[in-house]
Order: sequence, then structure tokens, then C-alpha cells
Amino acid sequence: MAKFHFKLLPLQRYREQYRDVCRQGLARVLAEDAELLQRREELTAAREGVMAELLQLQNENRLNVDQTVARRFHAAQLTTQIRQLDMQREEVAVRMHVCRQALAKADQEVKVLEQLAEKQELEFRKVLEARESREREEVWQAGQLRVDWQ
Repeated sequence: MAKFHFKLLPLQRYREQYRDVCRQGLARVLAEDAELLQRREELTAAREGVMAELLQLQNENRLNVDQTVARRFHAAQLTTQIRQLDMQREEVAVRMHVCRQALAKADQEVKVLEQLAEKQELEFRKVLEARESREREEVWQAGQLRVDWQ
């Protein structure tokens, strides 16, 4: 029995590999975003702690100016770092969008080739089935002719 061979199989494999590369790239970007988000949460918690210390210092009877100034400076530094992380996350979000678009396109290209392969294989099976049916009919007719001759 003849076997179906998809002529565009190398192209399909290439596109599947490219899709896998796009998936890996998206995974890296998602991991980077998760890392930045975790770092932001840590800095936010640290800033809240510093602000609580600052509030506690202000509620004391004696005001320690040096400690208050140091806490405010530290809180400002943490706020700046949080803003920097937010900007980095915005850049990562753009890269994530680009990666998702590339992955969607690569996935679509693979699906098109898969559908084409299925369609061609179905056509191949139909032709093969028609040929086998014709051959069986010819064999049957040849058998009938032999019976008639005898």
C-alpha cells in the first residue's frame, strides 16, 4: 500500500521549531515580568515598613531629626526604585505583546500547513481508495469473463 508523503514537511518542521522558539521567548519574558513584579512587591513592603517607622518616630515625644531624615530619604529611594521597576515592567509588557503576536502568527502558520497536510492526505486516500476499488472491480470482471468462457 502506498504511503502519503507531505511535500512541505520540511517547511512544516521549520515552522514548528520557530513556534517553539517563540514560546521559549515568551516564557523568558513572562519570567522576567514575574521577577520584576516580585521585586516591586518586596520594595513596596520595605517602603511601607519605613513609612511605619517614620510614623512611629513622629509620634514619639522627642523628635529625632537625624532618624526622621534618614527614614524619609530611604523611603524616597525606595519610591524611586519602585518607579524604575514600573518603567521596566512597561518595557517588558511591550516585549511580551510582541512575543505573543509572533507566537500567534507562528502558530497560525503551523496550523495552515497542518490543515494542508490533512487535506492532501485525504485526497491521497480518496485517490488510493478509488484506484483499489477499480482494481478490485477489474479483478472481479476478469473472474466473470473466465467463468463465461468455460
